[in-house]
Amino acid sequence: MTQSTIQKAATWRRAKDSGTALYSWRRSIGLNRDTFARLANFSERTLATYEGQEKLPSTVRPQVTEAVRLVQALLEMIPAEDLPRWLQTPNRGFGGRKPWTLIQNGERDLIWEMIHQTRQGAFA
Repeated sequence: MTQSTIQKAATWRRAKDSGTALYSWRRSIGLNRDTFARLANFSERTLATYEGQEKLPSTVRPQVTEAVRLVQALLEMIPAEDLPRWLQTPNRGFGGRKPWTLIQNGERDLIWEMIHQTRQGAFA
């Protein structure tokens, strides 16, 4: 593992507890505020407020943790610069629905299932 990879891993782990670390992590992978805010079910303004805080409020940590974990898992398969486009593109694996539609409808489990199957080689 390179030093850069180790630093990025430490940053995303801290991003689940620290707004400033979340900001650094999100910027380091090139993910815009709008995309992450939608994944975490925040407004952009709310996310900007949290990113200015050293310690995230305990009430929002589960949302941030879930969004960070989902992004990290998706980045195993999708380059960061392509992630916003992938989220907006109809996907045959989801019955032609867009991943954003699944997220907005509370069906993230279908995305997690796709991630799991991909990790297991079901789509290889």
